[in-house]
Amino acid sequence: MNVDDVELCRVYGRMSREYLGDRSWSECEAQLRDGWMRLRRDPDTGWEDAAPLVRTFWELTPTGFDLG
Repeated sequence: MNVDDVELCRVYGRMSREYLGDRSWSECEAQLRDGWMRLRRDPDTGWEDAAPLVRTFWELTPTGFDLG
């Protein structure tokens, strides 16, 4: 995996979390995998390679703001 792939994982993980909100990873993983397969730049970078990084960035992204 090269630097561009890592950056794509970062952007994809964060944007997906912002879009999907507080849904669990396990609930969203199939949808995320399908999106990755369409979005990836390098056809050799499969979901198995990208998922750990996407999940890391997913988990680091806040799901909302506490306005209270």
